[in-house]
Amino acid sequence: MAEPKRAPQLVDLLQIGAVCGITIGIGLFVGYLVDRAAGTPPLFTFLGLAVGIVGAATGSYRVIRPFVRGASDRASPPNLRRSGDTEQKD
Repeated sequence: MAEPKRAPQLVDLLQIGAVCGITIGIGLFVGYLVDRAAGTPPLFTFLGLAVGIVGAATGSYRVIRPFVRGASDRASPPNLRRSGDTEQKD
């Protein structure tokens, strides 16, 4: 029998915030350094921000995944008909 899933604890929620903050911060910082070295407008800063946001989303998903695994199996869209249902015509 499967063991029940535990609810996310405070540490898990803080980890999501830390992952987001660190990855976005690193992306911005590296982009800023590349802009300073290349003498370009803030092109690489924005590119670093975009890479940091993608990294934050990926990291957050990896932290959240153990708590929502199988959620799509339990939830079904309300508009889907069951295979035994038939359409009634007037």
